Amino acid sequence: MDYGRLGLQLRHARECARMTQLEAATQLGITGAALSQYESGKRRIDALTLERLSRLYGVPLTFFFREEIARPAWEEALRAKTDTLSIRGKAGIGRLIERVRDLEYLYRVTGTPFPGMSHPPFEPLHHQGFSEHEVFEWAEKARRHFDVGHAPLPDVRSFLERQGYHVFMVPLGQQREDLSGLFFIHPELGPIVAVNEDHHIARRPFTLAHELAHGLFHYDRPAILCRSSDQDPLERFADRFASHFLVPTEALHEWLRDRRIQKAERPEEVVHLARYFGVSYLMMLRRLREVQGLGVPEEQLRSVKPVALAKSLGYPVAPYEFGDQPLPLEERVPRIYLDLAYRGALEGQISVSRAAELLGVSDIELEERLEQLAEAQAAPATEALEIYA
Repeated sequence: MDYGRLGLQLRHARECARMTQLEAATQLGITGAALSQYESGKRRIDALTLERLSRLYGVPLTFFFREEIARPAWEEALRAKTDTLSIRGKAGIGRLIERVRDLEYLYRVTGTPFPGMSHPPFEPLHHQGFSEHEVFEWAEKARRHFDVGHAPLPDVRSFLERQGYHVFMVPLGQQREDLSGLFFIHPELGPIVAVNEDHHIARRPFTLAHELAHGLFHYDRPAILCRSSDQDPLERFADRFASHFLVPTEALHEWLRDRRIQKAERPEEVVHLARYFGVSYLMMLRRLREVQGLGVPEEQLRSVKPVALAKSLGYPVAPYEFGDQPLPLEERVPRIYLDLAYRGALEGQISVSRAAELLGVSDIELEERLEQLAEAQAAPATEALEIYA
């Protein structure tokens, strides 16, 4: 093996990922000197470290052993905007790129037609200085387009996926410069959204609705990386759109009227509202303040533990809402990603080991999942036979 050439490819992959030697070495748990020796070809590198580097940089293993191939425009657009991210944020972008490539592979290996990009329902908005009322009108137009009226959207992720978005949860860091989410258009897969897995799960609906705003009105841009600290007009528009889209003012007033509540004064009322609209407690407080729906100072309603209170009120609460457990696989990748991996393994288009690798689970866990899936698919047929027996 030509370790000198391999070292050049290692360095090239790191630079494409916008990482310094120290940043990459820190993520790997090795010294910067060791990585420098790998890149100079002076030190032999083992297969496990190569695999870890490919994941960290978001490149396939074959990248290290072949002539350079031009990266697609969507990848260039993402990598070009990562310079200011933390080490974890840069690694998260690499992980997302790897996941998107894996999804491309699953579509191809199963012979599933790529969805592409559907015709946008709205013209892109180039003007950015919209008034609050204008943003409200755009949110209303979007709800009319999707034919959801003023009904709550308790599962925004599933809603987006029904509209053709591929939604990934990716760890992107918790520092101020790190991202809350991002949006870009893939030429074959269509709109891609990533949400920061390191942020509390309660923030996810707002981030998803924020990215939806970009998908509806800013799709002419190559990629949009979003930080909650950004005051860019584009980001402010998406923030205001998300608030109006998730909690329509008319629906909020109607909820209060139906319960004969003039203004919310108790944390329990805010929790009921937050659970009804599928948003976080803090976002619900903000919306109530915006519509003059608070009967006491906002500070009096902040010193509560919303998840624990929701559980005490009888709402089902998942363990990961407390931050005690990692997100389940079903929450981290698009539904189609799971379906194609399962199908590929069941139909023999990929091995169980390969499917397990793509899903990030053990072979044993995947086999159990496939058995449960087969049983669930067989159950309706069995029930039908019993009916006609």
